Amino acid sequence: MKKQSYKILTVGDDECIRSTISDLLEDEGFETVHAKNGRVALDYLLATPDERLPNLIFLDYMMPVMDGESFCLNKAANPRLANIPVVMMTASGNLIRLMDTVEKKASGFMSKPMEIDVVMDMVEYFQKSKF
Repeated sequence: MKKQSYKILTVGDDECIRSTISDLLEDEGFETVHAKNGRVALDYLLATPDERLPNLIFLDYMMPVMDGESFCLNKAANPRLANIPVVMMTASGNLIRLMDTVEKKASGFMSKPMEIDVVMDMVEYFQKSKF
């Protein structure tokens, strides 16, 4: 799959983290979109035609309005969205709680602060996977 046709949605309430991930991915040739919380992201996904849905979602675990866990459960309940892989991001202190969420529909996880190599490894892994 070409990078230009691989779209990544970044969801989180920290604008700096959203921008950093988006800038990194755009510099590598990927198309990016972002949302400030799970509700905005879910609304975006529901309004997006199938052919324009993202291929991967980076999702913060703790956010106002709709957190990462609630987003994953809502996404999983929609057949159009259920197969889009989600990489959950969290502060290292939340990793154990996050593991439960991963089992509830997230495809992977990363601790914050993220390392550039880890972000790119995740993208490469899911780009090669058959999700």
